[in-house]
Amino acid sequence: MKYRLLRLLLITEFLIAVQVVLSFWSHVGGQYHLDLMFWPWKFGLTLLAAALIVAITAGRQTKPAIALLLLTIGTAGLVTYYYHVNEPTDEEQDYQDQPTKLKKIRRAAGPAYQTRQDFGPRTIG
Repeated sequence: MKYRLLRLLLITEFLIAVQVVLSFWSHVGGQYHLDLMFWPWKFGLTLLAAALIVAITAGRQTKPAIALLLLTIGTAGLVTYYYHVNEPTDEEQDYQDQPTKLKKIRRAAGPAYQTRQDFGPRTIG
C-alpha cells in the first residue's frame, strides 16, 4: 500500500515538473524562441529535466542526478541561444507577409460555354 501511494505521488510530481520546466523555460528563454525551436529539443529536454527532478526527490543517487539536471539546463540554454541568434529577421518576415499580385484575365466576348449550334455544320468527306 505504501509503495502504491509513493508511485502515485511520484507520477503526480513528474506531471507537475513537466509544467514547471516548460513554464520556467518559457519565462527565462522567451516564448518566441520556444516557438521557433524544433519540437524534439523541447520534448526531450523537458522530459529529461522532469525525470531528473523526480529522481532527486525520490532520493536515489542525488549527486549524479543534480549534475545531470544542471547539464540539461545548460543544454536548454545553449539550444535557446542558438535559436535566438538564428531567428528570422524582419526583412524575411515582411517579404513573406506580402500578398501575391494577381493579373486580371480578360474574358472573351460571348458566353463562357460552347453550345452545339456554335460548332457549325458537319461535312462528310
